Amino acid sequence: MYAAGSLMAKKEYVICLYIRLSMEDGDVPGNLSKKESGSITTQRALLCDYIKSRTEFDGCKIIEKCDDGFSGTRFDDRPQFTEMIELAKKGKINCIIVKDFSRFGRDYVELGNYLEQMFPFMGVRFISVNDHYDSAELADGTTGGLDVAFKNLIYDYYSREMSKKYRIAWRRMAEQGKYRSSCALYGYRKSEEDKHRLVIETEEAAVVKEIFAMKLAGTGTTLIAKALNDRGIPCPSELYRSRGDTRQWNNREKLCYWTAGTIEVIIQDERYTGTMVQLKTRMDSACGKRVRRPKEEWVRVENVHEPIVTYPQYIRAVSSLKQQKTAKSRKKKNIYYCGCCGRALYNAHCGTVFCRQRLFKTDTDCRDIEINKQNADMAVLVSVKKEAKIFLERNKLSRQAIKRNSPLSVSDRIHAAMRSIEAAQKSWIALYDKYADGQLERELFLNEKKQYDADMERMEEEVTALRQLQGAETRQEGSERKADQAMAFLEEEELTEDMKEKLIEKVIVYPANRIEIVWKFGGYDANLHTTVST
Repeated sequence: MYAAGSLMAKKEYVICLYIRLSMEDGDVPGNLSKKESGSITTQRALLCDYIKSRTEFDGCKIIEKCDDGFSGTRFDDRPQFTEMIELAKKGKINCIIVKDFSRFGRDYVELGNYLEQMFPFMGVRFISVNDHYDSAELADGTTGGLDVAFKNLIYDYYSREMSKKYRIAWRRMAEQGKYRSSCALYGYRKSEEDKHRLVIETEEAAVVKEIFAMKLAGTGTTLIAKALNDRGIPCPSELYRSRGDTRQWNNREKLCYWTAGTIEVIIQDERYTGTMVQLKTRMDSACGKRVRRPKEEWVRVENVHEPIVTYPQYIRAVSSLKQQKTAKSRKKKNIYYCGCCGRALYNAHCGTVFCRQRLFKTDTDCRDIEINKQNADMAVLVSVKKEAKIFLERNKLSRQAIKRNSPLSVSDRIHAAMRSIEAAQKSWIALYDKYADGQLERELFLNEKKQYDADMERMEEEVTALRQLQGAETRQEGSERKADQAMAFLEEEELTEDMKEKLIEKVIVYPANRIEIVWKFGGYDANLHTTVST
């Protein structure tokens, strides 16, 4: 504090020019031909011209802090801003100049705190060029009163309105399946005709296919990453950087490699199946950070672009990845329970599962509850495949029935019916106008009205029936997704953790190696209980 005060007394300024442009302002470093945003260059020129016009700044030391592509609604998320404030606290700068208040920040409460409290306390002079604000010209430590407060309020309102508009636009684009990232997903490139559509990049897509193939063959993610690095294949971030991407990478100065984490991200990305999945996170206003949305809130649009892998391959790869993680943590779901006392069975090292009650009581019915785990797993797997085949057959028949009853899509039929209703309503208005003008007799008008009412009732009933059919069609689409998963389960050769998690509530073991499988609600169209012998 003493250093800052002495500098102010001598009028020897160490000036920090603060420049900022948010992603929402449009001209951001997504353009690979630019090293920085055009607005950043413009702001720098304006601030330099301002300093040259003030003789009191002749010979002063000038430094620059620039946050290109950062929102102004939050202060602590901007790295260059944070560095600038730290320098001010240490007395290494004593004057901050910005283009206008909104460049410094758009939270008017926080901005007021800096102007009213922090900067006067630290002895820092603050200048906002376009707002004609200079704290050195204000008497008694005041900050411009209502004029500054009103401008701050306007900036804050503008920021909130812009955020609202962008959220609406992003949701609309997501529901249309439009891709909106600044760079293409690895394995794809942006279409030259439509920047919101992905097309396959042959060489990268071959790497993605190889990653999935190696995972399906049982190779661990670490070994996959090592194999790609040994062959000199550049990882996504290194590939983007080699193409001139100027985004703020955390490891900008380091050479990047494939890692197990990068492999996992690719395997878990459903977009490689041709389905666009967006709006997976949201901004939490309470903590000011992005948080993950529940899966049911994600926006998924199928068949948007050409897939690199099939959905069954994706399901099997993700399942294999889960098994790999489960094997590392050594925590496998126990599905076996005693048919006498209901307790979970103990997994013995000799390959059997049994009820431990027999260790504590000699006259218990649980003494006969013991089964070979490998045989039990195989019996459960056989039942899973049987139920999957039943579901696939029912799904096929349901699909054929819907196609047979409705050659056109239900949505098209609803639109056609609504157009017919609109046309009938327009005709009715024209007919009523004729009657009101005396061009149509009352009796003829009443007959036409009776026919119109009957037609409207019929068409509205048709729309209601179609909407019910649309619900069935939507459920059928969900069944198609389950069918792909069922196909993936049919190709498995052992009972997986994914099967246990998604299909099986528990397996009850009875004497004489008899087991009863309790299926989860909302799974495949199987009976709730299935009894088999091992």
